[in-house]
Amino acid sequence: MPAEHDFRRWRVNVRTRTVTREPVPANWERLGGRGLIARILLDEVDPTCEPLGPKNKLVFAPGLLVGHMLSASDRLSAGAKSPLTGGFRESNCGGSTGMHMTNMGIRALIIEDMPSEPGWWVLYLGLEDARWEKADDLVGRGVHEVAPSLLARYGNKVA
Repeated sequence: MPAEHDFRRWRVNVRTRTVTREPVPANWERLGGRGLIARILLDEVDPTCEPLGPKNKLVFAPGLLVGHMLSASDRLSAGAKSPLTGGFRESNCGGSTGMHMTNMGIRALIIEDMPSEPGWWVLYLGLEDARWEKADDLVGRGVHEVAPSLLARYGNKVA
């Protein structure tokens, strides 16, 4: 696991298809998961913005206990301004994605803006690169059908 000072916020702009890595602000350092998402949304999202518009952000943040090998602690939270309520909504899941993000030094993955062209994409994030690949062939297929093809494409050490 990276040292605390090695963690970064990764910012993904889906319009420009760019990924930037930035230092974590001091007031975010002791936060993770749901708490960090709430802080980011308070800091960066106008509360009057359209929830499905380009000013909202979708944030993924591993919990603070991810990687500490404690039972049921490897949780990943996702949150944004809700189109249903207009307030903050968060959900979380288990699995290996939170661990992968923590091992890569990602404190928060912030998805911003809106695509400039139609279509579906896979965003591959690696330590050395980030790349966008067309994914129109995956649309309408269920997770049990898509997962084997993605594992064949990217290997079995992805999440």
